[in-house]
Amino acid sequence: MQNGARRLPSSHRIRHRLLFVAGLHACHGATPNPLFESEEPPPRSPFSSDTGGAAVEMAFVMPFAVLLLMGIIQFGALLFLQNTMVNVANDVARRVSVGDLTNATGKALAEDRLSGWNATFTVNVTSPTTDDIQVDISVPLSDAAIVDFGHFLDTGNLTAQATVRKE
Repeated sequence: MQNGARRLPSSHRIRHRLLFVAGLHACHGATPNPLFESEEPPPRSPFSSDTGGAAVEMAFVMPFAVLLLMGIIQFGALLFLQNTMVNVANDVARRVSVGDLTNATGKALAEDRLSGWNATFTVNVTSPTTDDIQVDISVPLSDAAIVDFGHFLDTGNLTAQATVRKE
């Protein structure tokens, strides 16, 4: 060492040499302070590994996500069946009211249009008053459901009703 100069640690010597090579204007840039910023990451403990964390999270979340998806599909299927039943009831009631069909043939037409569904439908075509035609269609929820989770849909019926004035 010359003239009692203090020897810098090796990392500081390398940094000073790099700054000298980069030019004087590079000295104005921010350089890391070794007291506050470490040069290398702290050593990791062998017990703090993150491997498999995503698999554990997926194992917790996946059952709820699948249940939610199946519920959405079930609700959509029941809504579609309800809409189909209402359309069939309206069409049969309109045809019976204008005289295209009798009550018996209207019931047969409704049963024929709903025969593509794997369920047992109850169809009634009646004349509650002398001026009206009423069509009632119902199906048990247990027949209408795609999948019955925990037998929640064992009771109750899905119904559709249409009433039209005779012409």
